[in-house]
Amino acid sequence: MKRLSLVTMILITLMSLSSCVNEAKEKESRKARSVGGTSEILMITQNDAQWEGAMGQAVRDFFEQEQYGLPQPEKNFKVAHLNIDALSDMFKKHRNLIIGKIDKDIKKPLVETQKNWVSEPQYVIRITAPSEESWVRTFDSQKDGLKLMFDENERARFQEFFRPTTDTKIVNQLKKQFGVKMNIPEGYFIGIDKDNFMWIRKETDVMSMAFMIYELPYKDTADFNPDNIIRVRDSIVKKYIPGPIDGSYMTTDKEFIKPISKVLHRFPAGYAVETRGLWNVVGDFMAGPFVSYSIVNPEHTKIITAEGWIYYPNKDKRDLLRQQESILYSLRFVE
Repeated sequence: MKRLSLVTMILITLMSLSSCVNEAKEKESRKARSVGGTSEILMITQNDAQWEGAMGQAVRDFFEQEQYGLPQPEKNFKVAHLNIDALSDMFKKHRNLIIGKIDKDIKKPLVETQKNWVSEPQYVIRITAPSEESWVRTFDSQKDGLKLMFDENERARFQEFFRPTTDTKIVNQLKKQFGVKMNIPEGYFIGIDKDNFMWIRKETDVMSMAFMIYELPYKDTADFNPDNIIRVRDSIVKKYIPGPIDGSYMTTDKEFIKPISKVLHRFPAGYAVETRGLWNVVGDFMAGPFVSYSIVNPEHTKIITAEGWIYYPNKDKRDLLRQQESILYSLRFVE
């Protein structure tokens, strides 16, 4: 057997050491998966009095408001509570954490934020203030941005869950038809694909979940007017989404829950207008929530709208709508 040269032995040793170091770094950087129920926030206080008093009330009043666009009342988030002395390693992994503290020795409130503290995806905000009154004022100044981060965390959780089950056939058809990528998970099928319109469906015995994507020429910013978005939506669904009875068709509810729109500057595919509301069926009693995103393509020649909706009568739909929202947030334009 030939002897290994000294240089070869050194190279092998260095490669082995490098591999060990990389494995150690990878193990160190890999964090546990975050825990907690869907749309749940865990608030940590120093004692029960803070939770039952103004601090806890401020958090509950904001995060437990009813989510707009759902036919039955459902809260945006559920806020759970724990005192700091019960914050074990398991609870530290919670996906959405608010840690409140009163420290009379400090002069000004302190706000600290942290992503992926001990798990991922995770978002933590720590608010320390000299009094409960100043704590509440500080929370009120941060709450809108905090909700955006917690919403993002919920989407990240679902995206991570769905990513391994992406239906490549549907993904490839979306690329071909619209020049976009969207991670549709297994269980859906294409119901209609024609005339720059696609209806992607998931049907069970008790519910229906669906996406639709359509493309129209982009003229100017007036295309993003909320009334115009609904007018276009109604014309599209009347043409392509029939109801269960002859002559019935989908439309947008404008009385029980009026649709609302807002501009999103941080939508992954670019500037977008989000629209939320309730759909119903003309000629029948079907109804459910929807959320849509309208975006201009990079060439500024087309406006693409991607929408998700649910039919699940007499059942809670918030978490299912969050699932669809997370899938819609995976939309990207491709070259």
